[in-house]
Amino acid sequence: MSNAYTEAAARPPVKTRYDGVMLFLHWSVALLILVAFAIAQGRGLVPRGPERTALMDLHRSLGVLVLALVALRMVWRAVSPPPPMPADTAPLLLLAAKAGHLALYALMIAVPLAGVLMTQANGHPVSVFGLFTLPALVGEDKAFGHTLEEAHELLGTAIIVLAGLHAAAALVHQYVLKDGTLNRMLPWGNR
Repeated sequence: MSNAYTEAAARPPVKTRYDGVMLFLHWSVALLILVAFAIAQGRGLVPRGPERTALMDLHRSLGVLVLALVALRMVWRAVSPPPPMPADTAPLLLLAAKAGHLALYALMIAVPLAGVLMTQANGHPVSVFGLFTLPALVGEDKAFGHTLEEAHELLGTAIIVLAGLHAAAALVHQYVLKDGTLNRMLPWGNR
């Protein structure tokens, strides 16, 4: 004969935090995106020449690294699903969280991909930290390159805005709703 206590003790604990791999991927990608965005915004402060070229090569390399880490993140998320949201989370908040995460993932892929394609369409190779060059996915086509440049800039701004909203929502969860959601993604959060 079993009782509720022994049944509860036999069940595995409910996962309440993201694991270390996801924490690393989340914060690494966030930092890389911020640095790449800062480089893009500050490139006009550097005169045209080898220094600006090196800066933009770094920007492109960071973008390719973001793309690779996001692919790894998607695989890891499939293997190690995220912890459930608190049971009392309103359905509208759950929907907003899912939509926001989907949009962020789409942008984390679209922004660097548009950057790579733009660079190649403008007739330039994409070197990754000087270690290797990506194979050309498109041929030279300046008009297409210009369209991709506009898309890359617009989507780059969109990801920063959406990431800001994501951070604001996490702060609302932490300090207004006080539901512990933010602790799930903080390296030093409650365990």
